[in-house]
Amino acid sequence: MIKQREALEALARCMPRLLARALLQLPEGSVREIRIRSGQPTAIHTAEGVRLCSCEPTPQQVEQMAEALCEHALYARAEEQRSGFVTLRGGHRMGLCGRVILQGQSVRALREISSLCIRIAGQWPGAADRLMPLLNDETGRPLSTLILGLPGTGKTTLLRDVCCRLSEQGHRVGVVDERSEIAAMCGGQAQLEVGPNTDVLDGCPKEAGLRWLLRSMAPEVLLTDELGTPADVQAVLDAAAAGVCVVGTLHGRSLKPAPARGLLSHILLNNAFERYVLLDAAAVGQVAAVYDAALQPVELP
Repeated sequence: MIKQREALEALARCMPRLLARALLQLPEGSVREIRIRSGQPTAIHTAEGVRLCSCEPTPQQVEQMAEALCEHALYARAEEQRSGFVTLRGGHRMGLCGRVILQGQSVRALREISSLCIRIAGQWPGAADRLMPLLNDETGRPLSTLILGLPGTGKTTLLRDVCCRLSEQGHRVGVVDERSEIAAMCGGQAQLEVGPNTDVLDGCPKEAGLRWLLRSMAPEVLLTDELGTPADVQAVLDAAAAGVCVVGTLHGRSLKPAPARGLLSHILLNNAFERYVLLDAAAVGQVAAVYDAALQPVELP
C-alpha cells in the first residue's frame, strides 16, 4: 500500500502549482482532507487544524482538477457521481458539488462542478491490537462486534484493521463496502489493505450485500460500515442465525441513552451483537470502553 507522501504527490500532479506546493510542504501523514471551492481559498485540514492556501481556483480549474483526479474518466463514472462522490486511486474519496441534472425525482448527472472535498485515505496497522483479544471467545471464534463513535473518531480505520487481523488469522471474511471506504476498490483491486482471505462487495447497499455474501461466498465473518436502518440490523440478525459473525459500525456517543435512539435500541433489544466497542470522542482511534452482550464492562488488556 502506498504511503501518504506518495499519495499526495499523485494528487498534487492534478492541481495548480500553488496548491500542489502548499500540499507537499506539510508533514508526512498529517493531511486529513482537502476542500477546494471555486473562487475561494483552499482549506487543507490536518491533524493540527485547518490551513488556508491562497490558491483560489477558477471554475475551469476546479473542473480540470476533478477530471484529472478521476484519470480523465469523471463523466464515464456517472453512476458513482450520483452518490455524491467518487473513489480515487489510492482509496481517497472525492465529494462533489455543482449543478445537479434531474431526471424526474432522481439525480441523473452533475455538471459545472464548483466544490471538491478530498478525504485522504488512511491506514493504521495495529489499530486493533489492543482490542483483538476481546473479540474472540475461548475457542477462538470471532464475536459479533459493533463499534460506536462520533464522526471522525476512527471507526472505519479500526474496522479495517479488525478486518485485516481476522483475515490474517485464516477466517473467510466478506466486506460490504457500500461507500467504498473500507477497501476503496478501484479498477477491481483494493486500494487499502483488508487481508488475504477477504472478499469485497463494493458499492452495494448493506442489507442486500450482507445477504449476497451470505449466499454466495460462505463467509465466517461479515464486515460493514455505518449500519443505518432496521433492515440492515435484520440482515445482521439473519447472518447471526446462520452462524456468521458480523462486525459493523454505528454513529453514537454512548450506549446509555439507547431507549431514546431508534436504531441502537433495536440493536440492543434484539441482541444483535456480542461486543460493543465505544471510541473516545476526544482522541482519534482510542478505545474508551468495551461491553459484552449484557452491556457489562469488559476490561481492556
